[in-house]
Amino acid sequence: MRTMASLALDALALRAGARPSGRELFADLSLTVVATDRWVVLGPNGAGKSSLLAAMAGLFAAARGVVTLGGTPPASWRGVDLALQRAWCPQFWHDPFPASVAQTLMLARRRDAWWSDDGALDAEAQVVAQRLDLRALLDQDVRALSGGERQRVAVATAVLQDAPLLLLDEPASHLDPAHQRLLVELLLGHAQAQGAVVVSLHDLNLAWDLASHAVLIDGRGGVVAGPREAVMTPARLSLAFGVTIDQVEVCGLQRFWMGPLRPTAP
Repeated sequence: MRTMASLALDALALRAGARPSGRELFADLSLTVVATDRWVVLGPNGAGKSSLLAAMAGLFAAARGVVTLGGTPPASWRGVDLALQRAWCPQFWHDPFPASVAQTLMLARRRDAWWSDDGALDAEAQVVAQRLDLRALLDQDVRALSGGERQRVAVATAVLQDAPLLLLDEPASHLDPAHQRLLVELLLGHAQAQGAVVVSLHDLNLAWDLASHAVLIDGRGGVVAGPREAVMTPARLSLAFGVTIDQVEVCGLQRFWMGPLRPTAP
């Protein structure tokens, strides 16, 4: 894996749609992502999680503040160099033409070379396909896959870009529990190998198991970032999501329990 350039946000503010007239999603967010970090981005629908991931990737304009990768704004990087440093996996994708799972995976591996389809996965692609349970799907057309199967292909494609920084928007949204665990293990391994991950999630227990750090956007313009234990507290989560949330120990693991809706002001 390439040496990772640190990702830094300095007093970042974002507006909905990256428009000056858009609703302010949050302001004054500062943080630094370095090798081995595992950041989760949490918040209610519409809070700005996807916008933040896109801003980190250099694809969403800031209202104020700056995003830098290795001390330089992503817009100042050559596209090929930026792709070698960060891989961005959006929440939605479109497959305009037929391609097998194997061909899709190898496009990520051969993106900087003349394409030839010999039908063979290289060693790294075989490992990732195995770790995400894709081996039985390699000959399938990506357009015929279920949502969860296609989600795993998208994650595999991002990982196979071989960039040290992974920016993944809702990568577990269509996954069943077994494949959610495979995803967490894959991302933990990526960070342990001197990479870093920033992932938006809705499942608090999955987020807790993955995270070293967290960003919590409350959907009302507020945001907090820091170590997992400082951000993912029952009080902060309850306030952000508008439900009673408590943390309990189950079989030696910390789990979150969701209660009834919290009353809101009329």
